[in-house]
Amino acid sequence: MRVRSPLFMTPTTHSLSTMASAAALVLLIIATMVLMPWHGANAQSAVMPSNDQDHLVLPGNVTEPIEITRFVASFADTTRKLGFEEIRALPDATFQQSHAIPSFGYTRDVIWHQLDLTITNDMTKRALLEIGPNYLNFIDVFLVPDGLGDPVWHTRLGDHVPASARQYGGRTHIAALPLMEPGDYRLYVRSQSNSANLIWMTLWPATDLVSSLSFRDLASNVFFGFILALGLAYLALGLIARDRIVVLYSIWVLAIGVTAAVVNGVVLSELRPEIPWLNDFLLGTANIITYGVTVFLWLYIIDAKKKHPLAYKICCAYGFFILAFAAGATTDLYTVFGTYIVPSHSVFMATMCAILIKRAFEDIHNPRYWAFLVVLAVPTGAAIMIQLALSGVIDATRLRLELHSYTLMFHLVGMGIIMTVRLSRMDKERVTVVRKAEETTSLVEEQRKLISMLSHEFRTPLAVIQRSSEMLMLRLTNHKDDVLERLRRIQLQAQKLARLVDIFLTKDGIDTQELSLARKTVPINRFLQEFVAQTTREGAEVQAVLSRTTGIEVFIDETLMGLAITNLVETSRRFAHGAPIHISTHRHSEMRVEISIPCRGEELDEDETAMISDALFRRDMESQSLQRALGLHISQRIVVAHGGSITLRQKGARSIELCLLLPCE
Repeated sequence: MRVRSPLFMTPTTHSLSTMASAAALVLLIIATMVLMPWHGANAQSAVMPSNDQDHLVLPGNVTEPIEITRFVASFADTTRKLGFEEIRALPDATFQQSHAIPSFGYTRDVIWHQLDLTITNDMTKRALLEIGPNYLNFIDVFLVPDGLGDPVWHTRLGDHVPASARQYGGRTHIAALPLMEPGDYRLYVRSQSNSANLIWMTLWPATDLVSSLSFRDLASNVFFGFILALGLAYLALGLIARDRIVVLYSIWVLAIGVTAAVVNGVVLSELRPEIPWLNDFLLGTANIITYGVTVFLWLYIIDAKKKHPLAYKICCAYGFFILAFAAGATTDLYTVFGTYIVPSHSVFMATMCAILIKRAFEDIHNPRYWAFLVVLAVPTGAAIMIQLALSGVIDATRLRLELHSYTLMFHLVGMGIIMTVRLSRMDKERVTVVRKAEETTSLVEEQRKLISMLSHEFRTPLAVIQRSSEMLMLRLTNHKDDVLERLRRIQLQAQKLARLVDIFLTKDGIDTQELSLARKTVPINRFLQEFVAQTTREGAEVQAVLSRTTGIEVFIDETLMGLAITNLVETSRRFAHGAPIHISTHRHSEMRVEISIPCRGEELDEDETAMISDALFRRDMESQSLQRALGLHISQRIVVAHGGSITLRQKGARSIELCLLLPCE
C-alpha cells in the first residue's frame, strides 16, 4: 500500500506578515551575498608585504600559516603545448593577478601561475606548501632563483599521481619546499584538470599543518558520517513507506555526501588510489547525480506535473540529459558539463525559487510553502554562488566556496524536521486507509449477502408470474390473439428477468468478471426483428434497417445480447426526445456483422460524449460516470464476452454512432 500526501496542507489562521517580512529579509541577504565581491573573505597572511603588494617577503623560517594565493599571477595556455622554458620567456605583463582566488572555470586549458618571493634570512626549517583544491589532475611546481637559470626544485602533485608516487599522503596536495638562502625567487605552478581549474596556496610550518589537517579530517569525517547515516535512513524509510520522493531525496543526500567526501580528500587518504582517474570518477559521477536529482525534486516541490505539464516534460528531459553526462565523468565531457550545464542549472534553481516565492505570497496562509522557502532558499542561494564561482561567471572567494557547507547543514536539519512531519502524517493516513479498507471490505461482504438474499427473493415472484401466465394461457386458448400475445410477452420477459437474476445477482456473478453465456446460433434478421417488436412502445418507436444480412447467423446469448442492445438504444433515447430510433445492420467484413445505433441531439455535448466513451472503453470510471452510464459498461462486458466489440464514431458536432461488431457465420 502506498500513501502519498502533501505536507503542511492545512491552512492556519496565524498572521504571516512577520513571516513574509522575514522571507523578504532572507532573500535580500542572499542577493547581497551573491552580488558583493567579498574580497576580504580570503584568509589574511600573517606576514604583510613591504611596500609592494604583488611581492611576498619572508623573514626566514615560516612560523605561522601564510595564505599566499593573493600574490599569485596567472596565465591560461589555451594551446596546452607551451613548455616551462617558453612560459619563463613570456613577459610579466602576460600574467594577470586577481584580487580573488585565481579561477578559470571548467576548462582543459593549462593554467600557469607565478609568484615572486624574497627571503631576507636563512631558512633552517623546510616550509610546507599546501595547494588546493585536491581534485586538480596535474600540479607541477618549479622554484627558480632570481627568476633565472634552471629550477633548483621541482615536484609533481595532483590526484592523477598514484598514491605510491606521492611525496606526502593525506587528503590534500603537500610539498616540502627546499631550504632557501636569502635572495629573490620565483615560484611557477602549472595546473591542469577537466574540472573547475582554480587554485589556492598556503605556506605552513609542519606542526601547524599537522594540527590543521587533524581538525579538518575530524570535521569532514563527522560531516560525511552524518550525511551517510541520514541518507541511508531516508532510503530505508522511503522503501518502507513506498514513497518515491523520499527515496529520490535519499539518493540526493548520499550523492552530495560522496561529493563532499571526495572534495575533502577521503578518496586520496583512505582509498589511496593507484588508478589515476578514480578520484575524478567518484567526484564527477556523484556531482552529476546531485544535479540531475535536484531537477526532479524541484519539479515535485512546485507540483509542476499538474500545474505546468509541458514545462514538466521539458525539465524531465533536462534532468535525464544531465544524468547522461555521468558516462563522461573522467573525460573532457565533464568540462562541457561544467561549462554549460552548471550555469544553466543555477538559472533553473533560481527560477524554481522564484516560483516558490510566488506561490508563498499567493497562498500566504499555507505554511507548507513558507517552510520550503526557508529550508530551500538559503541553501539554494549558497549553491548558486558556488556553482557560478566554479564555472567562472563570478569571482571565486573563500566565502562563496565554503558557505555552502554551512547552509547545507541548515538545509539537512530543516528537511529532517519536514521529513519527520511528512512521514508521521503518512503513517497516520496509512492507518486511516487500512481502517477504511477493512470497513469497505466488511460493507462489500454485507452487500453481497443482501444481493444473494434479494436474488432468492426475486426468484419466487418470478416463478409465480411464469406459472400464472402458463395457467392463463391454458385457460384462455379460445380468447383473442392479443390477449394470448400479451401473456406470451409476460412469460418471455419473466424468463429473461429470471435469467438476468441468475447472472448478475448471484455470488458467482458478482465475484467473477466472466459471464455465464447460454449461446446458440441465431439468424441476425430474426433476432433484430424480435428485439424491435419487444422493445417498441408508444412514443418510443424502434425500427430495424437490415442491409444485405439475409442468411447471416450469430452465435449469441439472446437474453444478454438483447440487454446489451437495449442499453445502447436507451442511451440514444435520452437525446432523441421521442423520435424513432433506427437500428442499422450490415455485414462489416467477411467474419463480422455490424449493428449501428445513431445517437444525436442538442444535449449531446463533449462532456456527454466523453462520459459515454469512458463507460464503453475504461475499466475505472468516476463515480458520476458510473451512476449515469452503468448500462453501457454492462453492454461492453456482454459484447466482449461474445468475442465482439463496441466502437464510437463521431458523426458531427452533436451526433455519434454506437456500433456493435459481432462474429458471424
